[in-house]
Amino acid sequence: MNLISQSVLLKGVNDSVETLAALMRGFVEAGVKPYYLHQGDLARGTSHFRTSVEEAKALIDGLRGRVSGLAQPVYVIDLPGGAGKVPVAALSCEIEGEGWRIRDWQGYTHHYPPRDEKR
Repeated sequence: MNLISQSVLLKGVNDSVETLAALMRGFVEAGVKPYYLHQGDLARGTSHFRTSVEEAKALIDGLRGRVSGLAQPVYVIDLPGGAGKVPVAALSCEIEGEGWRIRDWQGYTHHYPPRDEKR
């Protein structure tokens, strides 16, 4: 049986390139393919665990030169309202005002707010 991992990016837990690289290498060494690295959900009371999208993109970029392609997770945002998981890449994600405009797999655009200290 093949195993894959879905991890959540958590501020203060796994939000450094060194920690993520060690985690992804550890998965591969254990025979687990890193699959998704999720942006933290916009659930009330969880903002202290969320990184900004800018921080997350910088972490993913930092992994590029440190771990093999097999250890590269796909950074995704699970859009609110059931719109699905969207890989955050140059073609699907653009800064819009104080947040982000994200295009889902159907071509619809959604506004994703910046990290909000009140949520």
